[in-house]
Amino acid sequence: MTSETKSLVVEMSAGIVIWNLFLAFAGCVFAPLMGWSRISMLLGVVIGMAAAVVMLIHMAVITEKVLDSADQSYANKTTVIHSMIRKFVYIILLILLLWKFPQINPLAVVLGSMGLKAGAYLQPLLHRAINHAVKK
Repeated sequence: MTSETKSLVVEMSAGIVIWNLFLAFAGCVFAPLMGWSRISMLLGVVIGMAAAVVMLIHMAVITEKVLDSADQSYANKTTVIHSMIRKFVYIILLILLLWKFPQINPLAVVLGSMGLKAGAYLQPLLHRAINHAVKK
């Protein structure tokens, strides 16, 4: 990966962590009210966060690969195929994980993996904050 892409991945990963810290805090407060254990909620959030970071890294690698090819047809096909593979692997791993470890909260896993969206939304804000801190 290029240094620019690595920087982008780090900024988005920071957004994923921020989202999941917020989610873990909310889960610790509200899980008992919903009849769930705090540990099951925290395990789900951590697994969801790990899944989001792995998916982010995979997307960055594939994006750079197709950009280097400079072939639009190849880029479209490769991006769609890898997107489908990524979703399929995520769903299969989620099913296997939750089947083998029923104490993990599936809702927390899904919400934790939604940190990928939060990371994308928070990235411009984090980029400005990091650049502002570096300039001082």
